[in-house]
Amino acid sequence: MLKSLLLLALLASCVPAQAPVPVILDTDIGDDIDDALALAFALQSPELDVRAVVTVLQHRERRADLVWKILQLYGREDVPVGMGAEQPLLAPARRGEVRQTAALSAADRLPDARRRNGLELYLETCLKSPRKVTVLAYGPLTNVALALRAEPRLTERIERVVLMNGVFFSPRLEYNTVRDPEAAAIVFSSGLPIVTVGLDVTLRCQLEPQDMERLAASTLPAVRFLRELIAIWQDGRPERRPILHDPLAVAVTFRPDLVKLQRGRVEVETRGQPDRTYGMTLFRPDPKGLVEVAAEVEARRFLDLFMERLLQPARPAGR
Repeated sequence: MLKSLLLLALLASCVPAQAPVPVILDTDIGDDIDDALALAFALQSPELDVRAVVTVLQHRERRADLVWKILQLYGREDVPVGMGAEQPLLAPARRGEVRQTAALSAADRLPDARRRNGLELYLETCLKSPRKVTVLAYGPLTNVALALRAEPRLTERIERVVLMNGVFFSPRLEYNTVRDPEAAAIVFSSGLPIVTVGLDVTLRCQLEPQDMERLAASTLPAVRFLRELIAIWQDGRPERRPILHDPLAVAVTFRPDLVKLQRGRVEVETRGQPDRTYGMTLFRPDPKGLVEVAAEVEARRFLDLFMERLLQPARPAGR
């Protein structure tokens, strides 16, 4: 019996660990707080190999500065940062400040030598990667749509697209889709395998009071900075607790068992009335469809995973 157990242990030790998934993160960081939390969560997850981070929509340079600050706090200055599309394809221009950049000092600026064109970074990362890349997009899909239109070969170099986008089981609108419905329509009809978490499940993933207390007690520099961003987002309402829309998309990339997925097709309304139907997502079940949408979520199990990762010391690159 002992020999059998030793043999099994030896065989297990010889099985190579699964290689981390190479990912591009696409984010409108600086508006809702969940983008910054998603970036930190991705950097703290050894299952993911973050190859690039690309910002999207207005004030993309300041969003890139915020990305750079977080990368520095996690010791990940090796990750290239790209500045993507400044405005959506056809939808009304996005206006307003990116309030969370108020946490940055004058020195918290992405060096000019490190500033990359977001579209070029997309193409370079995908086309030069020895393995197919997963696109993990949790902002409006302008960058992804532009990249797919710019380079047809990209569909051969992308393993799949994982999104925080849409709402599929009730007639309502979701921010990332509404900000650029035409881009969302291009991505959902691209023929690429897509997994998306929408408001149907993400709204169930709100940090609880005990989670906020654990964050407040942390002395880790990265967590302290994230708390600054949370305070800016709370805007004088300390009772507000983040809903982890975007971090759930990050988690599903490597822990798909956290959600129950339904397969089908997604159509995006691009001719409807603004604030009513323009940008609405319509899910049609189809066993042959290439889009999987989350219908259920194990919210507390996900929150425990998120908190565990976030409250650990910064994870060195490659570990």
